[in-house]
Amino acid sequence: MVAKQTALGLPSYLYLFDHGYPSADAAGLKGFHGSELPFVFGTLAQTPPHWPKIPAAASEAALSSAMLDYWSSFVRNGQPRAANEPDWPPFGSTGAYMDFTDAPHPAVDLFPGMYALHEKAVCRRRSSGDLAWNWNVGVVSPRLPADDTRCR
Repeated sequence: MVAKQTALGLPSYLYLFDHGYPSADAAGLKGFHGSELPFVFGTLAQTPPHWPKIPAAASEAALSSAMLDYWSSFVRNGQPRAANEPDWPPFGSTGAYMDFTDAPHPAVDLFPGMYALHEKAVCRRRSSGDLAWNWNVGVVSPRLPADDTRCR
């Protein structure tokens, strides 16, 4: 989506939340789907009962504070900025993104080649005319249709 928005001339921002902490790491859940939400909303101590407990540590609070600042700034003016943190560059032509690990780290070229591979698979599914093209990925994915010259 960020690549398509950028192609339309819209400033777009991408992030990877790959932050780990002891209880999540112990469960093999580093950076799982939605794991950034307690950090974005500042609810580190208010997670659901079966959620890996986030430690009450200054480093966790600092990461949450930075993420709160970035998201609040984005809502206010369309540019994610945080006090005393690196600028979050738009995706643009470099494929920039913010990597949230122990702290926010600007980076470029997230998972090189993955976008092109995904787009080709989606194109092949669409060209078959009888196969759902979205959200079926990984081990639950149906067999990919034969290559199509329109998808190169």
